[in-house]
Amino acid sequence: MAESPPLKLQTFDLAELLAWYEQNLCACTLKDPRGHEVRFDTCRFAYIIKLRSKTGKKVKKPSKTAEQIRAGKLGNCDFGGFDAERAATLPWIPMIILRPTLIATNKNLLIPGDELYVKELDKAGYRYKVLYCRRVSATLLVPVTSFPRSKIGNLAEGILWP
Repeated sequence: MAESPPLKLQTFDLAELLAWYEQNLCACTLKDPRGHEVRFDTCRFAYIIKLRSKTGKKVKKPSKTAEQIRAGKLGNCDFGGFDAERAATLPWIPMIILRPTLIATNKNLLIPGDELYVKELDKAGYRYKVLYCRRVSATLLVPVTSFPRSKIGNLAEGILWP
């Protein structure tokens, strides 16, 4: 069942985004309907918002990058940008985990991760938000990436939930 998403974040300052990410995702226990925990840490921040180096490539040392952003040593001007929609929709991630439309095995070889969480959204534009996760143990997953999609098609291989 489609659900209206929370409000988008209105900041595009990396230090503010990182602070929000740490407070609202890293510091929280987020369990899916199966009782499996999805645990966030700062090393995933750069990938979740698709932060790019000045040359447009993936950030190479995401943990160190997050530390330097937190310390005020790096800011927006030190990077080649990030995906504004991914950053603005960070507040949507908890509902994807807590109340997913479905959880499935990832069959996309181009996107790493073992499982994906899909949330159908009641909004115009793209209709789904997807969170890809890597399984660490029987009941623990860590996020890999998250982004919007207009349709899910045959995105998922095997439905794990519901």
